[in-house]
Amino acid sequence: MSEPQIGPAPVPSVPDPDPRPDQPFAAGAGIGGEAPSPMVGEEAPEAAAEHAPDLAGQEDPDGEDEEDEEEFATASDVLARLSSLGLTGAEIGVRDVRVDGQNATGHGATAIGSINNITVSDTESTIWCQVLSAAAVRDMDGGYAPAPTDDRLDLLLKRKHLVCLDGRPGTGRYTAACLALARRHAGDRVAVLSAGQLGELIRRDRLLRGGFGYLLRLDPGQLPVDGFTRIGLAARMETLGSSLILIGDFARQSQDLAGELVEHQAAEASEVFRRQLAHRLRGRCLAGCPGCDGGCRSDYISRECLTQSTLRAYLAGSPRPAEVVRLVDAIAQSIPRGTALAQLLGRQLPEQLRQRAQEILEPAGSDATLTELGGADYLRAFRLSCAVLAGQPLAEIGAAAERLLGGPGSEEPGMGSTLRQPDLELLLGPPLRQATVLENPDLRPGARSLRFRPESAQLPANMLDVAWREWAVPERLLNWFADLVRTAAPGSRQAAAGAIGWAAGRDAGAAIGLIRELAGERRPGVRQAAGIALVATALQPQLQRRIRIELDNWAKDGSAYQRDTVARAYALGLGWLWPEAAIDQLGKVARARLQRRNNSVVRALVEIYQAGSADLVVPALVRWAGSADREVRLHAARALRVLAERWAEPPQAHWPELLELVRSGTLRMSDVGALWAVALSLPETAYRSWRTLGYWLNRADGRPEVADSCLELLRLTITDRPLRRRLDHQVRHVWRPIMPRNELLFRVSRLTIEG
Repeated sequence: MSEPQIGPAPVPSVPDPDPRPDQPFAAGAGIGGEAPSPMVGEEAPEAAAEHAPDLAGQEDPDGEDEEDEEEFATASDVLARLSSLGLTGAEIGVRDVRVDGQNATGHGATAIGSINNITVSDTESTIWCQVLSAAAVRDMDGGYAPAPTDDRLDLLLKRKHLVCLDGRPGTGRYTAACLALARRHAGDRVAVLSAGQLGELIRRDRLLRGGFGYLLRLDPGQLPVDGFTRIGLAARMETLGSSLILIGDFARQSQDLAGELVEHQAAEASEVFRRQLAHRLRGRCLAGCPGCDGGCRSDYISRECLTQSTLRAYLAGSPRPAEVVRLVDAIAQSIPRGTALAQLLGRQLPEQLRQRAQEILEPAGSDATLTELGGADYLRAFRLSCAVLAGQPLAEIGAAAERLLGGPGSEEPGMGSTLRQPDLELLLGPPLRQATVLENPDLRPGARSLRFRPESAQLPANMLDVAWREWAVPERLLNWFADLVRTAAPGSRQAAAGAIGWAAGRDAGAAIGLIRELAGERRPGVRQAAGIALVATALQPQLQRRIRIELDNWAKDGSAYQRDTVARAYALGLGWLWPEAAIDQLGKVARARLQRRNNSVVRALVEIYQAGSADLVVPALVRWAGSADREVRLHAARALRVLAERWAEPPQAHWPELLELVRSGTLRMSDVGALWAVALSLPETAYRSWRTLGYWLNRADGRPEVADSCLELLRLTITDRPLRRRLDHQVRHVWRPIMPRNELLFRVSRLTIEG
């Protein structure tokens, strides 16, 4: 008869680095509230801490500030917030990333998941290769409007192994190149390259695979491409049976590239709109049709949308496909009709958005009214603060406006505000008031928050753009963002960090320099903001190579605080974009002593795992568990401890998630066992790991399949004398007294005498 199931006390998704034995029992042996005493010869966490080396003089002094729980943000929260600045994770979902260089793992350093970095002569240059998933390529194709130049691109790819594609950003050239390579090779054999020096692609043999189609977006600094390099790249591709498309501005080389150049022409804007909206609406019935055949979707596009005069005029103006796609996204969210559609178009069309932003930031009214409200400059500052700090309390927005004007901005966030409803209406003005909604009306005025309505989600980015371009004070805006990061409350700090990343698209050098400063600061909350700024910057494709190199430099040679920022950036969303690169660099960060006190590395690993990369994370942790560096082994153990507290989704909720992934073939049982062995052995993690293992056995009793899987795991885990002694202690003195009717424990006890 199985023991009644007693649920564990709540456990944080990422536990504290050094849990104390006096914490309430959670997910383990002490079901019933009793916590087991450490076995003779085992160090409790406090004892292990006492034996730790003296860290005086290091960058992680004992006075390190504790991070407020409010500072923690998930990757999904960060990406959702950044979307209001026009920064979207369109490229997130790429899985296979390989980097060539000295730290290769696996035979020939070409296995999926092997991560390497290159140092070329006296400059640090990294070559990256991202293999797009077949699903991502199919999704591109589903909404793609063929470009007039696609046939010429296909023809050249059949004749040549190197093709140059010219065109302006946002015109669909990237998608055109990906799909052309997929047609030439296959949907699962398209890869995106990034290289600091193009010549390295010729000299390095281990990175590129045969039979693949490669795409390389060139930075302005990499142009023009000399003839010798082009010849070498073409020969390299021919040897591999592969193709390479270089994307960039080749206007100055058009004569030199005769026979290799395709000047990309975008598809008709109306066709882009039609294809994209049909793709967004696929599988949805808009009219309750019996056995819907899609006719209602075609009618909505042709008769409802394309009959709108403002939309037809906009599309006739040949907007860039990237702009059309943003409009389609807004329409697909709510599928408005009639007047509602006309109103949405009035708010969303780019020219209208810019006009609204200009109107908001150019206050109107009599001199007396403006003076009463603080003057035109204060109104501009307040309204721009609403754009940057959307969703934050009004008191913080008002304080931020004071800071922008050079005032003290000393009002404590969360304190009362003098803003009354009539004053707020005048401060916002009609256009901004219509675009926003005041939340928490029952709270005191200063604690209420202001957010933009979904249909006006792109207005904050346009307001920032108007301020950046027309106020002619970019440096002042950057300084303001930095001031908010260093002084504001957590929510405002993170919002300002997103604005710094947005600014990197306008002045990359200044913004990345500022991020570098923030990443080296002592306060964890500031480093957290630097991580968000890195995510925002990396969501802009033209800046990805610079961010990759920056992160790699910090992970290898940066200060302890910069290495911590690398881990935070991957935990906040970059791990979704570059999972393999993240795991490699996190392995370097894990060696830093500062991480003994922080959860940054484990949080990043858990985010990558949760994003669908369990098959990458667990094998990497096994390598960490075998590292000669104790700090790296400790992080592997901490990560296992967190992952072990996750349970499969219904209807398999009685399975530990790790065992369910083994059962499905995603993970190997030997890998999971190796991680359990290190977690159960290290003093810092043994206490809680044994408790979690006890909870697994409690849940498995009476479920034969789960019980057999747990026993198989234990046979692979309990492989040495110390672990057998501890298992015997757990069974006899801890688990048996509190689970007397657990039949599985009789089978577990036999393992203590095997071998």
